[in-house]
Amino acid sequence: MRRQSGFIYYDERRQRFGIDWQQSLSIVVGELLLQEILQARSYIKGRLLDVGCGTRPYALIYDPLVEMSVGTEVTYSPHGLQNADIICPAERLPFADASFDTVLCTEVLEHTRDPSAVIQEIRRILRPGGYLLLSVPFIYPIHEAPYDHWRFTSYGLRLLCTDTGLEVIYVHPKGGIGATLIVLWANLAVRGVNAVSKLLRQSLPLRDRRAIRWLLAIPQWIYLRLRYALRPVVEKVEEQVGDFLTAGYFLIARAIATNPTTWRA
Repeated sequence: MRRQSGFIYYDERRQRFGIDWQQSLSIVVGELLLQEILQARSYIKGRLLDVGCGTRPYALIYDPLVEMSVGTEVTYSPHGLQNADIICPAERLPFADASFDTVLCTEVLEHTRDPSAVIQEIRRILRPGGYLLLSVPFIYPIHEAPYDHWRFTSYGLRLLCTDTGLEVIYVHPKGGIGATLIVLWANLAVRGVNAVSKLLRQSLPLRDRRAIRWLLAIPQWIYLRLRYALRPVVEKVEEQVGDFLTAGYFLIARAIATNPTTWRA
């Protein structure tokens, strides 16, 4: 039996989560983020807020772990609003101080008008000892234009958090040079296919044809297979090379201040 939410599925027979290639062709970056969130499950607890929840794909992971969850979205979201509980900008979250134990914010910060204000709001609504799980792109093409405004280094993320009363306890790149090159290739390939579709005036975009999607997915599957098969080597190389060329970052931070209102702008 297979359960699914958005582009993430859970195969109960094989007991594994995965990226549905028919829902998303961002397979490599999606898989790397998925693995980070799965490894961070011990930080997910209590009342959870999913900021910019989209189709709420990670609900498959967090719903069994929390008391309740709330999802927010903005009116212009390309992912629709049917899975959101509250429609509001991330800079102005309509919740009381210290009202959540966990905040999940994945691939959202780059689309906001004021990232610093977003982090301040997240800190405000987190209870002391609560956790923020955050992911952002770095070397990644413009997407969801014209609402793609920012890119963040690990140093910038740390600064945003520490300036707001959040203690960074983990920050990790989403892949190294190899993953970044595959991610860029996949984006270029999809955009190339989209351009051909427009030239041919296809009623059904070529990228939505099963055979084309399969061809776009194969190199990404091969890369992931090799990455997992050679995990110790890959991790050692990435550690030595550093994160100067990465598709993005995943961060975990803990709320440390006792009075969240003191961290408002």
